[in-house]
Amino acid sequence: MAAAGTAGRGGPAARARCSGDADAHLPGARIARAPPDGEAGGRGRGLPVPRGADGKRARPPRAVRSLVTVDVALPHGLRLVVERVAHVRTASAGLWFPAGSREDPPEGAGTAHLLEHLVFKGSGAQGARALAEAMDALGGQFNAFTGREQTCFHCRTLAGRLGDGLRLLAELVVAPRLDEGDLARERGVVLDELAMIADDPAETADELLGEALWGDHPLGRPQAGTVQSVRAVRAADLAAFHGRHYVARGAVLAVAGAVDPDRVVAGAEAAFSGLRPGAAAGPRAPAVPRAAVRRRHRRTAQAHLVLGAPAPSQADEDRWAAGLLASVLGGSPSSRLFQAVREERGLCYDVGASYAEWSDAGEFVAFLSSAPRSIGAAAQVTVEEIRRLAADGVPAAELERHRAQALAGLWMAQEGTEARMMRLGRQAVSGLPLLRPADMASALRGVTARDLRTSAERLGDPACWAAAFVGPAAAPGPWTWEEGA
Repeated sequence: MAAAGTAGRGGPAARARCSGDADAHLPGARIARAPPDGEAGGRGRGLPVPRGADGKRARPPRAVRSLVTVDVALPHGLRLVVERVAHVRTASAGLWFPAGSREDPPEGAGTAHLLEHLVFKGSGAQGARALAEAMDALGGQFNAFTGREQTCFHCRTLAGRLGDGLRLLAELVVAPRLDEGDLARERGVVLDELAMIADDPAETADELLGEALWGDHPLGRPQAGTVQSVRAVRAADLAAFHGRHYVARGAVLAVAGAVDPDRVVAGAEAAFSGLRPGAAAGPRAPAVPRAAVRRRHRRTAQAHLVLGAPAPSQADEDRWAAGLLASVLGGSPSSRLFQAVREERGLCYDVGASYAEWSDAGEFVAFLSSAPRSIGAAAQVTVEEIRRLAADGVPAAELERHRAQALAGLWMAQEGTEARMMRLGRQAVSGLPLLRPADMASALRGVTARDLRTSAERLGDPACWAAAFVGPAAAPGPWTWEEGA
């Protein structure tokens, strides 16, 4: 349902992404228990207290434990990861499926995203209004998003209402109604979302870059689909996708907040008992990058240029250097592109760089928007700055400045239960080690200036990157432009 992360490639939300979206626990220590009822944080009222055959409080089965984390396989196959945060009064939960737009059928681009929308239209027991009223009555926040490789349904509630929140998540996801009448109405909503993207030239350039860099591979297609593909999807198609991918095998329930982990285990077992075990997912088609260029003429006040190159995947240790390199190039007001293109020359307002990572591929992007008369000069400065990173490297003081930014952002994110849940869920559903924030900080501290220079060298000459341009002017730079579809 949330627009951010569902469509387009590198709009404001995607461009702000940082590398190292991974975070894990260390096994072996005892779980710190939640405070008694009535104290700060509560104990998760609404979640049953698990008991053994002797009536004593049971420990979660097969759990890997640390000071704050439980990682356990529930009997029906759903993986549960819990991070207890004693000093807050809320809890966040997310049900993650390892299926996103990469799992869309070739003729059905946007199927995963459309299904995510339709799930909120009701289950066999309750319609959309009743479910929305139940969510509001909890005082909670419910939402969902579709990514390239995952779909997540998530909620945030007061800690004492988490059990009710889990039951509502299960009611939404396990057996949604998925009828043609609901689909006809929601299709109109998604078509309006596509129209909103089409009206935004920056989003259009981002989508064209996907095609230029990844071709007809699922990474190159619009996440929300096209007008034609969305109109062609039927309720039976969504039911088939749901049956294949919304299953316990490979799925993860991530929880963070002021909860008793044992109660969460028992509550999750009860709430999601109807989730089908499912079969193992087949391998994804490998992502093979290319370096095409795409142009779309449009009468806009600004011209928009996006350049992209293949980059490390989320399993590659070089991802930490790639994330810091994106920050150095265009991630803050002191970055190379912000200073050289905007501050020193006044050529544009919006300029920057980002890095995105998936299971077997990554994408390094530089983007800028400027007056049509300035786009050629701005593009030339951008290319020169990228080349300079590979040729000259990054001075120690500059590296430390951007490292400080990354570390501060990492620790600031830990102050919210939703960000903690997202960190756990993304790592677990991707099959990555569950890195703690301290582990991530250690990896960032280990990046050297030599690592950054190597990362820049591996990106190659930006004149040979994939490129996308949207605007009224002649397309800039050394590329040979082709009109986008």
